[in-house]
Amino acid sequence: MQQVVVDPGTGKVRVRSTRLSRGSGQRWLLAPEFVGICGTDLDIIAGSRADKASVLGHEAVVRVVERPSPVFHGTETGTSYLINPVNAEDQERIIGHSEAGMLQNAVEIPAARAWDGLLVPVLPDLDPLLAVLSEPLGVAIYSAELLAAQALPERLLVVGAGPMGLLTAVTAGLLGVPEVTVVDRSERRLRYAVENGFVETDRVLRRESGPNPDAAALYDGPGPDAIAVCVGREHRRVALRDALRIASPGARIGLTTGFKAGETLCEIAGVDLHQIRRLNVCGEPWPGHVHQVDVADGKCVYLTGHRGTSRRHLLDAMKILINHPELFRRFITDIVSLREVPQSLELLMRERSAPDEAPYRKFVVALGQS
Repeated sequence: MQQVVVDPGTGKVRVRSTRLSRGSGQRWLLAPEFVGICGTDLDIIAGSRADKASVLGHEAVVRVVERPSPVFHGTETGTSYLINPVNAEDQERIIGHSEAGMLQNAVEIPAARAWDGLLVPVLPDLDPLLAVLSEPLGVAIYSAELLAAQALPERLLVVGAGPMGLLTAVTAGLLGVPEVTVVDRSERRLRYAVENGFVETDRVLRRESGPNPDAAALYDGPGPDAIAVCVGREHRRVALRDALRIASPGARIGLTTGFKAGETLCEIAGVDLHQIRRLNVCGEPWPGHVHQVDVADGKCVYLTGHRGTSRRHLLDAMKILINHPELFRRFITDIVSLREVPQSLELLMRERSAPDEAPYRKFVVALGQS
């Protein structure tokens, strides 16, 4: 079998041939069908995360080849499932982060290492290729719920026009948020968003490398009452500072982007940004935790965030994909084989190093082409 591995320390990505263990025993044997390349995969390659898995890939559609006994929820062999990557009982255990990911021909998981909720059946009317978007779309749905409070926001600002940011923007629009604006440093990404119907022409703003974006350039009246921060980790601090400055008093700010343990900002001194996201895990608790903070300029805002998704979020995501297939097909720009992954990741990392010129891309690995 073949797997895509990241060499520790160097971040170099290569395809490695290895052998699957002989015999079955009490294990899950999964055959990945489609795997999405995510921004967190790029963070791991760049060394900005402490994750230890050498095989990446947590956005995945898989087929069950073997199953242990007893099984979870009547799981059937030969059937396609989504991977729900975060263990709700132990958020340190995440497929493709702490546990081996899905960028390989076959994945063996000992029964004792699996957890209830790891596999969610793909709905029968859903194209398996589109199904690979279910996990990031579920993240967007969860984020929108946390930002909604008692009612949907009136003015949502999404910071970042990569796949996660645009999925968040489209999700908010489908849920009924009246005004959704996207800001990004790349004119190419913003143009792609407009041309593909993800956001209205007059609701995009390019953030120049120098001055912060001016709220007056976005809004005739008050600033956004909700902001979703959806950028790569290298831009997280600038993005959050922009959000804190632009937000209207009482706004909610959702941290889709991760922060390092103990990381703080002087504008909201003493707030552990890493911990904010860890307080909401896979849909629990509900209502989700929201942290009130006083910003240095005198206004009060509310921070929230989460890790993982629940089964309900994934089911809701699949229903949205079934209802809007043409819209979401435009989110996928490149379909590659397993052996093409190293050069694809090299391209993404190179483009990421020049954010002002980066195009929009969403790579999906089709394991049947390997």
